[in-house]
Parts: sequence; C-alpha cells; structure tokens
Amino acid sequence: MTPRTVAIVSAVISVTVLGVALAQIMPADRARAPAGTVPPAPDNAAPLRPTIRDVTPQARETPPAATETAARPAGPRRPAPVSVEILPDNEDLKDRVGHMREKLILAARSGDIERLGVVFQMNETMPVFSRGGERDPIAFWKQALGDGQGHEILAILLNILDLPPAVINKGTPQEMTVWPYLAHVPLDRLTPRQSVDLYRLMTAQDVRDMRTLNAWVFWRLGIGPDGTLHYFLAGE
Repeated sequence: MTPRTVAIVSAVISVTVLGVALAQIMPADRARAPAGTVPPAPDNAAPLRPTIRDVTPQARETPPAATETAARPAGPRRPAPVSVEILPDNEDLKDRVGHMREKLILAARSGDIERLGVVFQMNETMPVFSRGGERDPIAFWKQALGDGQGHEILAILLNILDLPPAVINKGTPQEMTVWPYLAHVPLDRLTPRQSVDLYRLMTAQDVRDMRTLNAWVFWRLGIGPDGTLHYFLAGE
C-alpha cells in the first residue's frame, strides 16, 4: 500500500478504537437525548440565582414538617388597610414616629447589629421580626441572612427607611406608618418613578418573582403614632 493509503487506514482504525473505548466508559443507562432537546440538569446542580423567595428568611430553610402540610390551603393574608396615604418624603412625620426612625437609622449606620438590638429592647414591646417563635432578633438575623454578621439586615433597613412611607388606617386605632410605601401600592400600577424606587430595593428578577406572587414579600417596617416600633419583617 502507498503511504497515503496506510495513513487513511490507520486513521479509520484509530477512530473505531476510540469509539469503542468511549462506549465502554460511558454509563450504559445514559440514553442519548433526541436532537433539539436540552438534557436535564443533574440533581446537585446549583440554581442560576436566588429568587425573591430567598429574600424572606423563612424561605431559606424549610423544616421537615413543612413538606407534610405543603398541600394545605394557605392561611389568610393580612387584612387590607382601610386607607392608604403615601407621603412624598420623610419630612412631615409625626414627632415620635420621626424620632424612632432616626434611632433606627443611627443604629443601622453604625454597622453594629447589637445597636439595632438595643433599639428593639428599649421599645415598649418586642417588635415582630419573624414568623416563627424566635425570641432573639440578632441571632435570627445572623442566621437567616447571608453575611452572618447582620450587615445585610442593616443595609436593608437603611434602604427602606430612605424611601417615603405610607400612612395606613389614618385616624383609627390601627394607624401605622409603614416603610417602604411600596408595600401598600399594587405592583401592577406603579408609576415610572415608583418602579425606580422598587428597583432600588431589588433586582429585575426579584421584581418579576414578586409580581408573580402578587404580594409584597420583601421587608417592611411599621411604627405607630406614639413612636412604638411594631414590626420589621419580610413576607406576606
């Protein structure tokens, strides 16, 4: 045979041997996917990015008992306020409401989560900070949020307090000043300016996720007319 023929025969033999070797080392139960389809991701594949559900602390870890009740109907949502008044800024707050807001801002700007805990402890009653039975807000925040130091919750607090609030149920015993005002604005009716405020708090994907849920599940904070901090929590 000529050298060219020998080279061609050798190449054919090499390809054949390689194909046999690959067939032996590949798992036998791995069927070839039809053309044009995308193979499923492995079970241990990491998600591309967290969703708005991961923003709420209770969604980070699902207790075993939750799987048994997942099929049950969801509980009732918090009642809709009788009235909602969106304030243009934070300049005309009631004195005691503004004073509590300033204390929270000073604690958050310090970068020390313990100082925020002091504000909670000095409150008339312990504010609601979770949906569970946790009693220590600092330990809860450190465990529930990403950085483990509480810096993330301080940043979230500053971001929402920087936006205007909404006064709900004004003139009634249930009156409350709530930050951010977006917690009481239908997400499908936001003005362009309100949409910008929303994106100051979360990413576009988070916004899409929350609109799918049709509920405000991000953080919100409520202060009563007497300056009492009633809640600072996430979730519907």
